[in-house]
Amino acid sequence: MRLTRLFGVAGAVLALLVCGMLGRLLWGEWQHYSATDSGRHTLRLMRHSMVAAEKLSSERGPVNGVLGDRAPADPARREGLLRARAATDQALAELQQALAGGARTSVLAPLYEALRAARLTVDRLAALPPAERTPERLTAAVDAMFGLVPLALDTVTGYTRASEDIYPRIARILMKVRFAVELREYAGRLGSALTVPLARRQPLTEADRRQLQFLRGRIEQLRQLIKMPSSDADHDPRVLAAVARMDMVYFGPGQQLVAGVEQASREGQGYDMDTAQFARRYVPSMAPILALRDVLLEQAQEQARQDYDAARRELMLALLIGAAILLSLALLLLIVRRRVAVPLLHATAAAVRLGNGDYTLDTLAHRGADRADEIGDMLRALSTLRANSMERQRLEQERGHLIEELRVSADTDYLTGILNRRAFTAAGNQRLRGACGRNEALAVILFDIDHFKSVNDSYGHDAGDQVLIRIAGVVRTLLRDGEIVARYGGEEFVVMPSHCGMDSARALAERLREAIAGEPLTLADGHILRVTASFGVAVAHGPYAALDDLFHAADLALYRAKSGGRNRVEVQA
Repeated sequence: MRLTRLFGVAGAVLALLVCGMLGRLLWGEWQHYSATDSGRHTLRLMRHSMVAAEKLSSERGPVNGVLGDRAPADPARREGLLRARAATDQALAELQQALAGGARTSVLAPLYEALRAARLTVDRLAALPPAERTPERLTAAVDAMFGLVPLALDTVTGYTRASEDIYPRIARILMKVRFAVELREYAGRLGSALTVPLARRQPLTEADRRQLQFLRGRIEQLRQLIKMPSSDADHDPRVLAAVARMDMVYFGPGQQLVAGVEQASREGQGYDMDTAQFARRYVPSMAPILALRDVLLEQAQEQARQDYDAARRELMLALLIGAAILLSLALLLLIVRRRVAVPLLHATAAAVRLGNGDYTLDTLAHRGADRADEIGDMLRALSTLRANSMERQRLEQERGHLIEELRVSADTDYLTGILNRRAFTAAGNQRLRGACGRNEALAVILFDIDHFKSVNDSYGHDAGDQVLIRIAGVVRTLLRDGEIVARYGGEEFVVMPSHCGMDSARALAERLREAIAGEPLTLADGHILRVTASFGVAVAHGPYAALDDLFHAADLALYRAKSGGRNRVEVQA
């Protein structure tokens, strides 16, 4: 073939390729534009799902009130339960309407079935005399209501992930929205955990206390995850105000109300409220959590609107660029072999996706893997590289998880959950070096439990373990962020305050001593055990301070405290 004809053919082929590429680009931009528009609807669905979960959780308050009431239930409380159920039904109806029928509404079928069963269980139990409402029956009814919220949250999770796929930039905001939804649910579970004791007018069992401790831990974990800075949205005044309101209301009076019930149980006092009265005081304290969720959702919707506007601008720009390329194509003549160019373009795009971590290459691999030329070799190599990359990524993730688990296990005391001696020594040396570099004083408070051996001898090692766990919890509640506490060995504990001189360290030791002495422990057999502790305080200052010398001085002070009568604080001589 003559070169001119070859050039003409090559130009025509190139024109077709460029037009195809432009069409693909414009189609992709159009799909992105359409996806951002539908994504806003997805966010609205997610909001409806969260509201439905909220109403299901809120319904538990009136349920607890009716279950703890006489039979037949007080008409006002029964009316409150009916209003709560009507609000739940309305939220679910709005969610179903937002789904616009079709196959997607089938996800609500298990929720409706479980809701009917749970309400029937509650109604049957409320109709029984209070004496027949056994703890097992009450627990079963409460658990049935608990099981409803995860079903609703499953739809929340699905819509949240869909929104994150469409709007990657708001993934962190949506993650905190999920945290807020979970925090509201666990806060509701914390209140519902007191339903059986309040309804039966009986003290909290050890299982109840463990459950409350677990729920508090999860609530605090979610609180810290919400407050942890992860995006520019965390500095928005609306978010900061909503977080502050949540801290002031729920983590203030709300948590104090639960603590008051626990305190009354520990002291053997009667409860001054029933389940309905508790719900009326506790449920409003959770409202700021929902307000925070709504603020975060508003930010996500604002970001979605911005992404939608950006997608529209990008589509217009793509149209202009496409027109410019087509106009410029008339001036270009390239010699391209059709058998190489098209597959090579596809292979290049596949390699780029693989380099970016996108391993969805199955279709491409099957399209040309049977070719007996270099292109076929390339596609087969890409498929092999994809498989190897996925396996390496999986192994690296597993390795990271194992390293993290080993690190946490090595640094934590298995019984009390605080630092062990090894971890404390490492942290203490690091803090001592920093204090010496800044020419600051560093204090150590060493204390152990008085007559701890007699506790083990008299009540058993389980009681001794309870004492250690309780004292660790008391100390942690009194320490500020940045202050270190560890179990140094046996019944001996060590505290390292931050930026603390002798007077402040001694004052802190006194507070710890008073808190330990004033916090009785109710054993499983009903005995109330009071323990005390003796404290030794030492302070190091200067560039040549050593942690061993500081511990030795604190140990001598502790020895003087124990020799002087115990349950006292002594400082280094």
